[in-house]
Amino acid sequence: MRLMIYGLFFCLLGCQPAGPGAPVLENGSWLVQSADGASLRVTPYGERIVRVQRVRANEHFLPDNQYEMVESHAWPREFILQDSKAFWVLQHPDNPEFQVRIDKQTLVVSFVQQGHPVLQELSTQWDTQQIRLHFLLDSKEHFSGLGHGFYGRDSSLDLRGKRIKRNYGREPIQQAPLIVPFYLSSKGYGVFLNSTFDNEFSFGDGNEYSLGLANPGERARLDYFFIAGPELRQVLDSYTQLTGRPRLPARAVFGLQLSDKGHDHTTATPSDENWWREKIRQHRAAGFPLDHVINDNRWRAGGGKRCESRMAWDRERYPDPRAYADWLVSEGLIMTLDINRCIAQYSEGWQAGFNVPPIGNIEFNTSAPDLTNPEFRHWFWQIFYQQSLDPALGFPGDALWIDEFDEMGAADGATRLANGSTWAEMRNYWFFLIAKALVQEGWDQSALKEKRPFVWVRGMTAGAQRYATLWTGDIYPNYGDMQDQVRAMQLAGLSGFPFWGHDAGGFYDWNAAHGPDEDLYQQWAMAFGSFSPIWKPHGMGQSRWPLDRSAGAQATAHYFAQLRYELMPYLYTAAHQAAATGLPIARPLLLDYPQHEKAWQFDLQYLWGDSLLVAPVVDNTGTKNLWLPPGNWYAWQSDQAIVGEAELELGVTPGKLPLYVKQGAIIPRYQRALSTAFQDKTVLLLDVYVGANANARIIEDDDTSMAYLRGEQQVTSFAFNHAARELRIYESLGDYKGAIKKRNYRIRFYGENTRCWLVNNQQLSLADGHSVLELTNIPATTMVVIKPCSLP
Repeated sequence: MRLMIYGLFFCLLGCQPAGPGAPVLENGSWLVQSADGASLRVTPYGERIVRVQRVRANEHFLPDNQYEMVESHAWPREFILQDSKAFWVLQHPDNPEFQVRIDKQTLVVSFVQQGHPVLQELSTQWDTQQIRLHFLLDSKEHFSGLGHGFYGRDSSLDLRGKRIKRNYGREPIQQAPLIVPFYLSSKGYGVFLNSTFDNEFSFGDGNEYSLGLANPGERARLDYFFIAGPELRQVLDSYTQLTGRPRLPARAVFGLQLSDKGHDHTTATPSDENWWREKIRQHRAAGFPLDHVINDNRWRAGGGKRCESRMAWDRERYPDPRAYADWLVSEGLIMTLDINRCIAQYSEGWQAGFNVPPIGNIEFNTSAPDLTNPEFRHWFWQIFYQQSLDPALGFPGDALWIDEFDEMGAADGATRLANGSTWAEMRNYWFFLIAKALVQEGWDQSALKEKRPFVWVRGMTAGAQRYATLWTGDIYPNYGDMQDQVRAMQLAGLSGFPFWGHDAGGFYDWNAAHGPDEDLYQQWAMAFGSFSPIWKPHGMGQSRWPLDRSAGAQATAHYFAQLRYELMPYLYTAAHQAAATGLPIARPLLLDYPQHEKAWQFDLQYLWGDSLLVAPVVDNTGTKNLWLPPGNWYAWQSDQAIVGEAELELGVTPGKLPLYVKQGAIIPRYQRALSTAFQDKTVLLLDVYVGANANARIIEDDDTSMAYLRGEQQVTSFAFNHAARELRIYESLGDYKGAIKKRNYRIRFYGENTRCWLVNNQQLSLADGHSVLELTNIPATTMVVIKPCSLP
């Protein structure tokens, strides 16, 4: 009603009535038709998002539900139309800083933020080879996002000057693309191309700024969303509102994950239940934590081989899955079950009619399912559920690993699929359909719906973050691939996938026949791996279990495992933030410092949550060059502040990781434990880095269920006032099953040497040789004020 009133109001003030070539309001969209019969439709989605669609004469706009990358099209559409001399202007009545202008003569669209055009269309090109939209190029503009390429291999976060394609591969060796046709600009906006046809983007290559669809099919349409900022955090927030918030995993997923890779039927130590029990016992006895057991084929019946097995528990290697599941729970462990596409044909209920027609040259073409077929998608979920996940069975199973569905690229683009679409239209959508089958249509409709799913696939599509995530496939254990993974992690975060994963340390070097050496194991599998959203050392060759490595590697593993688990409240809070706003855990510097050129250049370092800066050592030169952004910084657990907006060159040794903390940060930590399930939430360590005001919080919940979405969580906030040198611990807000009622605090001030403190006006002095202020039995409903006994 509000939209109709605004439209009428402006016409009464003298805007020309709708006529040939003038905008017409229809169901909240503004429609304009050119003299040649082409049509433009502009649709607002809330205050900051605008959808632009173009069709030629005799073409129709596709229905909104053609694809499901956009989660919902039910958005407020309250933009108003104003008539200026050269343009029709659309804007939201509550956001005059953002305008959409339509040129009356050419119907090209431009977008204005804070009085300045930030994106201007030039022309649209249609032919048999492509649909392409050209924009005005600004040579100083930077771009990032667009998911990542095969194996996560990208040479920089900054896409300026590049021509990029993000599409499903044509060869089996083209693994794990993250197909997200969404990018951000240093000018404070984002663009999402809403099509599954093959895409191509140019960001200045050949002096061209454009987006397009290559080899368009019968239903290819030019359809994109402009997402206004001006802050890039706002853009990412709006993008994940549009395409869906990332699904929060259980807290255990953020613990260390290890697999039985390298212990198959060809080795002297083939894995089975006894192997796992003993391996975990030895690992834990040596002081190493573990949360996540990753099964690689060997749980499966019929041989336990990659392509010679079936989806069912092998009762020789695992005689009593129910008892095994009970043991896993008692040890604070969760488990992943895997499937390789090639075994579908051997599993119960499989039908040859599930295959893509014709199967042709697809590898493992007798197990090449058509994911547009709802009968296959039902079978796909049921084979997991009936064989292990049904709670009535009591069998293990907390997460799903979906492998080799990225290797169907040999299918002919003209192949007609079960839903009537062609393979050319659906291949980029393939990973979305996997996620939809297993989570939206499966997990969420089953008796598991109150338990958080964690599904990871070798490849992903825009919008599927609301169901699943990905890992980057069989990467090499070398510094080149390590560098690429640092960038891929950040690109994934900018593309709506904050819970991205990879095989830390590299999977295998097929040419040299080995896994990571000791230095690479320490620098990548342990150091960088522990500061990745999902910490999963995995691969062939040398064992990735710390206890199987050298004494030096074990020392490194101990250090980073302890650090990872101590930082769990900080990490888990960042994960909650990612699920609520799309803001990634691993944040590119460009997200917070987009106007600083160095933030776009130094892409082998990143922010970890709100307050930490991580700079992995990604080569064997013995040095690390990094850039500290503006402001002052501390080296991790140091009392000496460092002036920022500066480049540093550090000498480094294997197993070292440069780690910095913002001045004015409060870092919460738990005590170390051998599993996240065993961590004691009643004890909280607070590291306060003084010198500036600070605000922080921790979000705690039951760690496993969907109840947090109903508000069942507890939030505890902290604030440090630099001028008053005062720390406040606020009363905890909210509740959940098992929430703590009292807490012990151990507080360490970095950059501060005060020995006498007032705690709620009660004097407390630190003993000689002690630097930690200890508070005991503090009720969660009580606010604590801590300040020096006297100010200088």
